[in-house]
Amino acid sequence: MPDNSQQIISLLKKIKLFDGLDNDQLYRVAAFIRPVTLKEGESLHLDGKNYPFFIVAIGKVRYTNLKKGSDGTSYVLKHGDFFGADLVFRGKPKLFTLMAQKPSLLFSFQVEGLRALLNNMPMLTRNIKKQLGWYNLIHSKPFSWLGEEETVIAVCRKHPAYLLVVELAPLAVAWIGVFVILAATQILTASFRLAVGWFGAAVVGVAGLWAIWRFFDWGNDFYIITDERILWLERTIGLYDSRQEAPLVAIKSGETKSSLVGRWFGYGDVITETFMGQVFFRHVGNPTDIKNVIDQEHRLAIERQMTTDIHAVEGKIRQKIEPSQAVTVQVAVNAPAPGLTKGSLSKQETLLIPEQLNFWQSLVARFQMRREANGTITYRKHLYVLFMMTWLPAACGLGMLAGTGLLYYWRVKDQISLLTPGAILLLGITLIGLAFLWWLYKFVDWSNDIYRVTPDKIIDSERKPLGDEITKSAPLENIIGLDYERLGFLGVVLNFGNVIINIGTENKFIFYGIHNPARAQRDIFNYMFEHRRKKQITDTQQEQERVSNYIAAYHRQAEDIRQAKKPPQI
Repeated sequence: MPDNSQQIISLLKKIKLFDGLDNDQLYRVAAFIRPVTLKEGESLHLDGKNYPFFIVAIGKVRYTNLKKGSDGTSYVLKHGDFFGADLVFRGKPKLFTLMAQKPSLLFSFQVEGLRALLNNMPMLTRNIKKQLGWYNLIHSKPFSWLGEEETVIAVCRKHPAYLLVVELAPLAVAWIGVFVILAATQILTASFRLAVGWFGAAVVGVAGLWAIWRFFDWGNDFYIITDERILWLERTIGLYDSRQEAPLVAIKSGETKSSLVGRWFGYGDVITETFMGQVFFRHVGNPTDIKNVIDQEHRLAIERQMTTDIHAVEGKIRQKIEPSQAVTVQVAVNAPAPGLTKGSLSKQETLLIPEQLNFWQSLVARFQMRREANGTITYRKHLYVLFMMTWLPAACGLGMLAGTGLLYYWRVKDQISLLTPGAILLLGITLIGLAFLWWLYKFVDWSNDIYRVTPDKIIDSERKPLGDEITKSAPLENIIGLDYERLGFLGVVLNFGNVIINIGTENKFIFYGIHNPARAQRDIFNYMFEHRRKKQITDTQQEQERVSNYIAAYHRQAEDIRQAKKPPQI
């Protein structure tokens, strides 16, 4: 336990909650702190009336939020996390239990003291509210990928001013519709006036729907910085859901970029260069501050990795020299790749693996161009490719339907006498059925062409309905190059194209016509990096084992020589 204010202030400077406070303010904060120490497995006991505000200064604790009728929600809190602010900011406390998973030091603030600090330190108030907003966001969204012991450093969305920018186009279209409606009032012909008025109303309605869609699309993107990785969560309603991420240890450099409008409103892009490609934080507020946070967390991640490696080597050497006093040192594995799971796919699992989905989930999955489940990312060809494959049978089917109805009407009105009405219906139903089967064949053919990326290989599977199935796969370590292309105007506008994967000097895998080929390329890079990182960890452990054996052998030889030089005891 720190026994003086200087030690407490030294710990406070390492906690992001107190960023922006000067030394005088930190001294005032330290005066209100009551340190609380917990041993491993020890629980925090409160008197039932007093609910202080706590900050985890050292160690790791498990916080469980108690709720009536349920077991509550449990979270792991580490250095810099806090709890107990509900009484101050919401007016009533939350019931909770707390147990230390490691020896821990908590900084406790009484409610009256915390209120006094908040009233006199606006920066501290902003920091607490900002971090509390991150907690609420993370706990309210289905971020199942977030590790239990992973600490969220920052959560960003696109700047609200950028929402105004993207809504300008729907607003302009809506005004055009309004002008059309106003112009319609000047038309003398009633029928034409009504048609033009309805057209203007339709334009306004479409613009309104477009504006609503853009609003939800703006709110569905999240940029997250944790103590292990940086992430960009992107979601296009009903069509696309992806997560682009990179471990902090894989970051090479970063930069910020902003337009003139962005500088006016205080937003811009943060571009982080990693070994797997670039990770974009687009149109975020205070981009320079976000970049500084990423740089700081990158340095801390490198330091943690070096410390872990040193402890691992020390543990190996201690184990070889004195097995009875050996200490097991866990190897830190930072930032797993998206959805990776242990193990690898067997030979049979390279085929299409049916997932346990209900009918509606299966139907939606058939149209999803990118789907991620159980560590495997599945891509289908773009919906435009589906349209090009099925438009002719669909047009034939609709033509048959219209022709059958027209012939039946003419026959009933005795305008033709070629066939009986029943024969016309029978022939029409038969032709429509054949057109539907043709359309269904094309749809299934499109649906059966899938591309997959697993933690250890890439898979290209093509299956013709009632025909042959060809499945090709290649290990990730055999990939020597990746490229992508978007061909033609529609390829650029609709954002689809090919991903070209070079396997060896002559062999190529091509993911044809998939949505957002640049994102697919980054997915493969992520899995390649994770695969190589795991191999590097294995190689490092083997190297540590070999070096520790050498040092242990040296230690034994030195001990034998020292014992041999001792004079014999009489």
